[in-house]
Amino acid sequence: MSIRAALISFIMKRTIKRQFDSLDDVATFREQMAGAGALSASTPSDVAVVPTEIKGVACEWVTRGDTDQNQVLVYFHGGGYVFGSPESHRDLAWRLAEKTAMRILMVDYRLAPEHPFPAAIDDATACYRGLLEDGFEAHNIAFGGDSAGGGLAAAALLNLKNFGLPQPRCAVLLSPWLDLTLSGESIQTNQVAEAVLTPKALQTMASRYLGDLDPAAPLASPLFGELSGLPPMLIHVGSTEILRNDAERFHNKIKLSGGESELTVWKKMPHVFQVFASRIPEGKTAIVELADFLKTKLA
Repeated sequence: MSIRAALISFIMKRTIKRQFDSLDDVATFREQMAGAGALSASTPSDVAVVPTEIKGVACEWVTRGDTDQNQVLVYFHGGGYVFGSPESHRDLAWRLAEKTAMRILMVDYRLAPEHPFPAAIDDATACYRGLLEDGFEAHNIAFGGDSAGGGLAAAALLNLKNFGLPQPRCAVLLSPWLDLTLSGESIQTNQVAEAVLTPKALQTMASRYLGDLDPAAPLASPLFGELSGLPPMLIHVGSTEILRNDAERFHNKIKLSGGESELTVWKKMPHVFQVFASRIPEGKTAIVELADFLKTKLA
């Protein structure tokens, strides 16, 4: 673990983690998280960010440098289904665009509690349908997401299967939240070591997103879905995250279902550390691994 990564974890543990644990009023929490944007770097001037709308869903295209106009990474930002935006993940987006030469479509899906489940799933599915209707081919599309956005990416893949739509070529999931029942062992065993999330925060965000609905429903918790027939996946998670067990169980279940999954457990890395690639070397290394996976699968 680099000194810079250790420092970032130290800072988040004493600031953002405390804010997460006191999460109650979503509007106030969103303002607090917006203020944490200082941990991310500014976007370079040669990065193209173009707002768009697909099937009524707000999105933005992010590109940098030479780009294959036919290949798209559809990316779902994290934020516990209650906060976050394409802007909060733009640093990660342009770095992936640069390393993959793909177009990155950042989906600004609707957030809870104003728009509870299944609004996010509906938006994700609509965007994919829109891309297919616009002439993009499934084998040139990849899905990606972090935290709740990783769970949304996985749930959207299940939903595409339900509708009989072709699957994207592959998917990359960063610290995915895949079990809203919070049954993973690491929820308890890693709660002290975890630098960002708390069990209480996860429970609050799950309740804002689901209301009284069953958290074990597969489109809410993809871990409990039928995972056969999903595309190849690369999953990243930190060894001290409370969501580590979500990633491990999902990876194992995909393999048991006959699918293809790669899992990288990053030693002591904080939740979605890739968004700090401007500040920590591990973030840059992880993005290279993600890009290599995407380029190999979409070649």
